[in-house]
Amino acid sequence: MATAGSKPPSLPPLPTNLDPQLRNYLKVVDTHLKMKAGDAGNPKDRNLTLRDLEESGIVSSASTVNDFSITAGDPTVKLISPDQLITSQIGEENTFKKFSKTSIILTSDFSTDLSINFPSFYNQLSNHNFLSQGSDAANHTVGTPVHPTSGSVLQQVFTSTFVSGTFDFTTALHARGGKKPYLITIAARRFGATYANPSQSNYSLFPNASQPYWTDTIALLMHEDSIDEITGSTNNHNGDMSLYNRTTAPGYALNASEGEVQLSNFRRGVSVVLNPMYVSFVSNLRSETKYRIDLGALTLGVLAPSFNSLQYTVQGLTT
Repeated sequence: MATAGSKPPSLPPLPTNLDPQLRNYLKVVDTHLKMKAGDAGNPKDRNLTLRDLEESGIVSSASTVNDFSITAGDPTVKLISPDQLITSQIGEENTFKKFSKTSIILTSDFSTDLSINFPSFYNQLSNHNFLSQGSDAANHTVGTPVHPTSGSVLQQVFTSTFVSGTFDFTTALHARGGKKPYLITIAARRFGATYANPSQSNYSLFPNASQPYWTDTIALLMHEDSIDEITGSTNNHNGDMSLYNRTTAPGYALNASEGEVQLSNFRRGVSVVLNPMYVSFVSNLRSETKYRIDLGALTLGVLAPSFNSLQYTVQGLTT
């Protein structure tokens, strides 16, 4: 069957010598066929043809289609890949065609092993509660520890300074503009040696730790290259997770409306150093804007703590 342009034959006029009921029925059929062929009525009510689909770029077919049977062993008419259909609807960053370039951003540019180093006075603590208390309670990465026996205030602790896990990324161009949701995932493996009661097994190192503790702190911040322009101010945290919401810098707030977020995972018990780390959240981010993910960590009663196989994933979600 050739696929060159063709026009179906016109229907002949209704005979005049018909039974009135039959004539009325055939007249309705005649009108229906003409509407579906596009010869009468609203053109939007006509039937679609294979040629319509092909000319609209929805299907592709060979120049000659020999068999339209559903039992054909080698069908010659195929649907075009969906990524060529939805680009204008949801933006290139969400299509399979652009998937590897803009929908997923991966990084593995980290050391094989990220060691956690913290000041020796920290070993005197009995827990990690100070991370969400004290003068900088709104910033989970900052804490002012108090010695459990003397009651003296110790040096301020910044979790973000004890592990080099920072990832900068720029969001894709949003074809429809505005902000869009991004799924952000942080994964790693934790390593370290510990005992059920560190104070008994390693009193000289952890005299007050009745259990081993591991704290992961994660922040998503606007990057220093973007934040001043977005907020219209120079009094910002500049992408430094130890600065925001500080009592000494009250203007450096965390901006949740811009997708900024802080998360802290508190784990305790021997098994915490054997389990993988996995944190996932969604933030609404701007188009073509630079952001920063930062990881901070502290441990207590854990010998030689470190991260292995740390990886960040940022994925644009379809809306």
